[in-house]
Amino acid sequence: MCSFLFSTFEPTTDDFNRIMALRGPDYTESKVLNNCFFCHNLLSMRGDYVSQPYVSDANDVVVMFNGEIYSCPETYESEANYLFDLYKEVGAECFSRLDGEFAIVIVDFGKSVVHVARDCFGTKPLFFGSRNGQFGFASYRDALAALNFEGIRALKPNHAIAYQLDGQSILEQEIFRFNLAQYKTDMSDWARAFDRAVEKRVRHVKGKVFVGLSSGYDSGAIAASLIFQNKDFISVTVEGREDNDVVRDRLASVRNSGNTAITIPDDSLNIDDLRTWFNENVEDQPYFIINDAGERVEIGKSVHRDNAALILAGVCARAKEEGALVYLSGSGADEIVSDYGFGGQKYFAHSNFGGMFPNNLLGRFPWASFFGSTQAAYLAKEEMVAGSFGMEARYPFLDVDVVQEFLSLSADVKNKVYKSVISDYLDRRHFSVKKNEKIGFGFKKKTKKKSVLRRFVRKLRFWKQR
Repeated sequence: MCSFLFSTFEPTTDDFNRIMALRGPDYTESKVLNNCFFCHNLLSMRGDYVSQPYVSDANDVVVMFNGEIYSCPETYESEANYLFDLYKEVGAECFSRLDGEFAIVIVDFGKSVVHVARDCFGTKPLFFGSRNGQFGFASYRDALAALNFEGIRALKPNHAIAYQLDGQSILEQEIFRFNLAQYKTDMSDWARAFDRAVEKRVRHVKGKVFVGLSSGYDSGAIAASLIFQNKDFISVTVEGREDNDVVRDRLASVRNSGNTAITIPDDSLNIDDLRTWFNENVEDQPYFIINDAGERVEIGKSVHRDNAALILAGVCARAKEEGALVYLSGSGADEIVSDYGFGGQKYFAHSNFGGMFPNNLLGRFPWASFFGSTQAAYLAKEEMVAGSFGMEARYPFLDVDVVQEFLSLSADVKNKVYKSVISDYLDRRHFSVKKNEKIGFGFKKKTKKKSVLRRFVRKLRFWKQR
């Protein structure tokens, strides 16, 4: 969960980095090369600290990225160095060869071009802004706004874009394309792909991994996979909104596997403390959906106005106390696997087709929330909240192979039961679940107990004073 800024001019203050720096608390590096400004905030995930930006020996190519490249060979000490070598070998085609969750900027001064890319689902934020012939890219919208850039917008997921340094021309290309043939009838390949997706997201992590464990499908599948693969992790569960029998059984499974299961009383999540934290440390992002006419429509809700985001902050604060560095999120499962519905019945208004997958995906793919709409909105929530605690969010349900395996299943298999592949996976792993229900986060009780976030803030101040 690093962050960065690239600008065609050098800022006169560091105000742009106030919130963005929270994503990379380990080290901040800034450079000016050929009148262009580079700033990178590092969250060191494995091995020794290797700061960015990466600058080639000839000072002609500069690389900055946020996220994790799972396909980076272990012989490289730095993923940025790997990206440089791959870029020198194949140019902008390098992005299509990556397996990972990433936002990347590569500046090639020799060719006077800036290459930028986001992974298939845009899990890592990346924004563009321009003004008076100058332009910039940053992990946060606020960073560009602080430099008085205008027309600030998120870059498309699953796209690589090349900008001339003089701002005169743009070349855009899609990074990855899915096969839409629905021919598989066995869900075993999906289960294997999901286990691989979980495994690669916990490999080499220096700190601890945590799951926000509810009684639902998505977090349950992640926990079940970690247990099945004998991986160390922490689970954090908010009491008061879940099925008690399922939660009790799941907590026992986590503890019996030798891992730590933490519970947070619902009334220890102080909404006033959480909102204060948000206002000071979390960048807001508006939520939007894509309507039937294909138009983007803001729905009057945002990260700051989402109770689920507030609760996630409380969960992250508690996990951070235990040394968690990576948050394995279930985000994306609803958008890909269920479409927030089943059998044509829309469980939420933002469902695209009520979870009834057609026999021919060509007429449906990509549905609005596959790449954008709620996919983009809820990923922003996960990224902005986890990033404010200096933690990296990772998304096994949005692994390209996992998504491809789901798309390859026949419509009958997809439509068999609610969240078919996840339901089947939980049965395979003998992990309990509250079936056929989706329970959202929310506040039920008034605060009576000591605030989880308040305790975290006290510890944070102690660490900073050391």
